[in-house]
Formats: sequence, C-alpha cells, structure tokens
Amino acid sequence: MLLVLLLGTGVLSAQMDASIALSYKADLVAELENSNFSPQVLNGCIQQAIDNGYKISVKTFTRGGAARVYITPSAGDTRDVVMAEVVLTYPYRIGFLNSVTEHQVRGYAR
Repeated sequence: MLLVLLLGTGVLSAQMDASIALSYKADLVAELENSNFSPQVLNGCIQQAIDNGYKISVKTFTRGGAARVYITPSAGDTRDVVMAEVVLTYPYRIGFLNSVTEHQVRGYAR
C-alpha cells in the first residue's frame, strides 16, 4: 500500500511539472505574438527559459521562407519574421523511482 502511495505521489508530481511546462510554453508563445517577434522579447524569453531550467529552441520563419534557430539569446533583426516554432524541453521526474526523462512541448507563434 505504501509503495502504491509513493509511486502515485511521484507520478502526480511529474504531471504537475508537465502542466507547468505546458503553461510556460503557452505564455512564451503569447509573448512572442504580442511583441510581433521583437528581438528583445525573443532574447528575453530564451534567457528566462534557460534561467528556469528548461532547454528551449525557437525557430523563426520569414516571408521569404528563410528559417533561423535560436537556442541562446542571440536574436538580431526580426522584422521579416512571420512565424516561430517554440520547442520547450523539460525534465519529467518521478522521484520515488529516481527516474528523470526529458519531454518536449511544441507551440507555434504567428
């Protein structure tokens, strides 16, 4: 009975981490959309994700079809950007089993 309780608690905790990551990704996408892909906001989002312990990849697409990937806060001119793909990688931990895997959530800013 104790084993089931501890395992259930670990799974619930991992699901909470996943829920927080999903919400965080949605906030990043909304922030990019609302700023019209401003380089300062893009760099700030990437740095904040890194500071919060996430791995992030933002792939921007321009009207001409060119794509650029940012994994560090190094965005420059983003005037022609019309869409961005945000991939947030987060740790999925089940403490009782000492299990840590990486999961990803993906979103698109337009």
